[in-house]
Amino acid sequence: MRHLLAFALCLCLAPTWVDAQTYVRATYELSGSRYAWTSSAQGPLIASRGQRTISSPVLPPGTMPQASGIVTSVRWRYSFASTPPIDLEAYLCNARRCVLLSGAQGKTDAFAGDDATGGFVFAYRVAGRGGLSPTLQGRSNEVTVSYR
Repeated sequence: MRHLLAFALCLCLAPTWVDAQTYVRATYELSGSRYAWTSSAQGPLIASRGQRTISSPVLPPGTMPQASGIVTSVRWRYSFASTPPIDLEAYLCNARRCVLLSGAQGKTDAFAGDDATGGFVFAYRVAGRGGLSPTLQGRSNEVTVSYR
């Protein structure tokens, strides 16, 4: 990063040494920085059909680097100790909204503009009524939040 800053400083002090297109690219690299945090939590135990099961919160791992903390996109991944039923519904939720997930991993822009310092929870539901046999033990719930 220091080399990039020194190079950009040289470009600013002597813009006649390079063409304008190169100068713009160096500026974009400095000002177009994006940040991300990744965190995970153990998945929940799902024992019943027809009831929503909520995971432990997946929170940012600490202080966030210099940025405004506005979400641009979120990647998710969840896994279970055994194969989940076909009718499993999975949602990713923050304080403002929940999004139905298309599979065990993916990316969504649905949280764009939301606060990146807040956490997420996964919510699961298996259609029907009664107990789920065998129970479904969650392994991991993970999110990677890209923000600016």
